[in-house]
Amino acid sequence: MQPFTLRTLSKLVSLIILGGLLTACQDETQTPEPQKETSPLYAKGVTLAVPSDSDIVDTNIASPTLAPINTNTDYISFITPLYGEYQASKPALEQSSQSDEYWLNVTGAELNAGVQLNLSQAGSLVRIAPRGDVSSGALMHAEAIAPERVQIQRIGQTPQGKNTSSPQATESLVKSLVSADALASAGLADDSSALQMSDKATAGAYRLQVSQPLIPKANYLVNVKEKGSPYQLSIKAPTAIAADAQTVGVKLTLSQSNNSFEPKATLKQADGTEQALAMVKQGDEWQALVPADLPLASSNAGLSEIEVTVQTQVDGRPVQRTVKTAFKSYVNSASIKPDVLTIWDKGVPNQVNFELTVAEAGRFGLSGVLTGTNAKGQKVAIMRTQAATWLTPESPKLKLMFDPKLIQASGLQPPFELNELELQDQGQMARLSFQANALVLTR
Repeated sequence: MQPFTLRTLSKLVSLIILGGLLTACQDETQTPEPQKETSPLYAKGVTLAVPSDSDIVDTNIASPTLAPINTNTDYISFITPLYGEYQASKPALEQSSQSDEYWLNVTGAELNAGVQLNLSQAGSLVRIAPRGDVSSGALMHAEAIAPERVQIQRIGQTPQGKNTSSPQATESLVKSLVSADALASAGLADDSSALQMSDKATAGAYRLQVSQPLIPKANYLVNVKEKGSPYQLSIKAPTAIAADAQTVGVKLTLSQSNNSFEPKATLKQADGTEQALAMVKQGDEWQALVPADLPLASSNAGLSEIEVTVQTQVDGRPVQRTVKTAFKSYVNSASIKPDVLTIWDKGVPNQVNFELTVAEAGRFGLSGVLTGTNAKGQKVAIMRTQAATWLTPESPKLKLMFDPKLIQASGLQPPFELNELELQDQGQMARLSFQANALVLTR
């Protein structure tokens, strides 16, 4: 046995230290240090809230009849930060407009023969604008009219000692003339010419006649505006109408008048196609009747328009007004299924996965506003989220993303809510559904 020396003691100490290190390494492998959160991602299935009466929800879907205008297949997602107490917002389902003017579509032959104008006050403005025509297969644009070749005469009344066709009789009713060049310099570059009526042209019926020889079939628009008139024609109408609708309901009122009237309506589509529509009174609304074989739109690009003209007498004055309302024609091509999947990350919502019922392949978008709850229990806006992609009946899933950093920075707490959930068909550029309070997000 070798004698126990200082060198032997040193070796023994080294072996003990090495063994301790090995044991420590072995213990670290077998019993890892606990993590703060072992499963940061968490999925939970939830159900959308029951739609309210004011929500827009239709589960009956159909295939669009017109070609889509957006066929992009890429997935895109946008998030916009929001701040402050949440202010609920709903889409406008109805629009209003009013008019103190009217329009007449006439031909060159009618202008040469004479067109009747109804004026309810002095100082009215009369504008004549040439229009294009493609009925012959080629574009034919009517020629501009020199304002000095326009005559306006009161029907049934002749100034004493003067013939109604004399220049003097005409000039006494016109205050000023505005040429096409002058209007173009003011920003109205459509070859229009205009006449400002004088104070002598009081309420009554007048004849507008053009002495300049015009192409008989050329098209013109005659616009009469009575600025400041108390007789305003107002219309209220929907902003979106189902493509297969057989009626379009509108409310019409003429200020300063309780007289009944029979409006005339015309459907104008984005491609310029026009169709007269019969009008029927039902309760406090007028129904524009759409022929069964007539689509409300010829293209998904642009809006369609209904133009309504009213002609009546108020206190012995002839009043004529035209008012327009534009709308979007659409087919309900998809709907949102009520069961959705929420994904959470470290205690805050990360995304919501939706599944849609889709009539046929197309590009669809979802959007909504995420809110949280502050210490006072108030809903506070955090972000607006939008996403869109190409969906098919076989692959109809679309996810709305959230920004966890925005949620954490807000300091807000659950319940989080998804508000203003809107579904769009981007091929039609149309809103399909809207739910004000769609989803409560809680773990």
